[in-house]
Parts: sequence; structure tokens; C-alpha cells
Amino acid sequence: MTTTTSKNASPEIKSINHSAKSSSADLLNSPTGKIWYLLYVKAKEEGRAVMHLANQGITAFYPKANITKVLRGKRQVVEEALFPNYVFAELDHGVHNFTSVRSTRGVIGFVKSGKDYQKVPNKLISTFRELETVVSVDKKVPSKGVKVLIDTPAYNNIQAIYQEPKGENRALLLIQLLNKPVLIELENNEFTVTD
Repeated sequence: MTTTTSKNASPEIKSINHSAKSSSADLLNSPTGKIWYLLYVKAKEEGRAVMHLANQGITAFYPKANITKVLRGKRQVVEEALFPNYVFAELDHGVHNFTSVRSTRGVIGFVKSGKDYQKVPNKLISTFRELETVVSVDKKVPSKGVKVLIDTPAYNNIQAIYQEPKGENRALLLIQLLNKPVLIELENNEFTVTD
């Protein structure tokens, strides 16, 4: 009986041995411990994705912003995702199954940087967690002194200067009438901000 040395081994056996060595080296070099990753989720389903990830024992969150908007003519504060369609998830390579994370309801997949999943530094995560929610105002909600264009039959296409809100539905505007500044009160949906 003769034994074959690696010198005389066929190219197929050499490649099998080489791939076995590289895959075991990859396993040894894979990250250990908990690492934050960036997930891409379906539109307006950040909360749903976080809830389903939590059901799997995965810590996940997304930073929120309280944005003041005019909706249906009413000034309202709405809580929205600071980064729409993105969720941060903390995964442990030894515990969590990455395939099940990708299959989670609301999750589309991992954000990749080249061929690797995008990792997020712990310092950035702690900064977002300290902020809790960011307060912001929608660009469509004017501030004092901003020029607006009136869209009512009585004052069609007249330029005015926004002064202040008057309750949730109305606002005070300053217009020039017969070379005099006049303060008028209009519904929030009766004027638009001009650039």
C-alpha cells in the first residue's frame, strides 16, 4: 500500500485542502461579541421591524424626530424616524442567526459596505441614544418674517410676511394694502411658503 504525499497529490485534493484551511481561518477571524449593524427596512415600518427583532431577543432602535408640520390645515407635532428606512441592531455572531434577521418582518436586509455588512461604532450609537428624540420644524411651516404667497379668492397671489401662528388652524400675516401694512388672519392651508 502506498501513501500519497502532498507533493504528489492531485490538484483537486490540493484545492480542497486549501479551501478547508481558508474556511477554518475565516471562522477564527470572524467577529466575536456584540456589534451594531445598520439594517435597511421597509418604508414607515421602522417600529414594526424593531418590535419583531425584539421578539427574537435582538436589541434594535431607530432615532426619532418630533417634526412640526401643517397637516390638513392644522399645525401638529409628528414623531418620525430621523433616518427613514434605517434601523440599528446589535447582533452577537455566536448567538444570533443573520438569515433570520434578514427574514424579519419589515426588514429588507443589511446595509453593506462592499461585501461586508455595515458596522456602526458604539460611540455613535450611544450619541443617538442620549439624544432620545430630535425636535425639528418642517420647511413648509414658516417662521416669523418668511415671505408667503396667499392662495385665497380675495387675496389671490398676493405676497405677505408670516408673523405668528394663531391657534392650530390659523396664522397672522402682514400684507401691504394701499401702501400700509395690514395684519390679516388666514387658515394655514390658504398660503404657501415662497423661496
